[in-house]
Amino acid sequence: MKEIIKKVGEILSADVNYRFLRWRGKVQYPYFIGELHKEGGGDESGEGEYRFLLTGFYRGEDDMQLYEAAGRVLELFPEDTGRLIQCRSGTMLVSTGEILTDLPADMETELSKIQITLEVKRWKGKNNGKRKTD
Repeated sequence: MKEIIKKVGEILSADVNYRFLRWRGKVQYPYFIGELHKEGGGDESGEGEYRFLLTGFYRGEDDMQLYEAAGRVLELFPEDTGRLIQCRSGTMLVSTGEILTDLPADMETELSKIQITLEVKRWKGKNNGKRKTD
């Protein structure tokens, strides 16, 4: 799980304001917070499935900034093809799953929110180096 958090985080941080679990330091809007959840148990093939939940936040007059940042996330992990990422102990495919745009926000803080679910399939095994990926 640690490798998934690290690799996905590196890709996200290059294009959007992102932190895992909580934002630390001065807030830069819009920003995304990530959480990782394992789906079911593994099997003998070495395949595991995870959900990477990204919640985006924005405070201000121009909510479109949040949707533009979300669009960059969707480009990084396309729904139809996903993004293949090589890991030290195997390979993972990360693609966009569900997108929720009508999330309740705390009216006292005037935050706009969006949630993107990234679906992660991970295969353990030796990297053969035949295909160039991230």
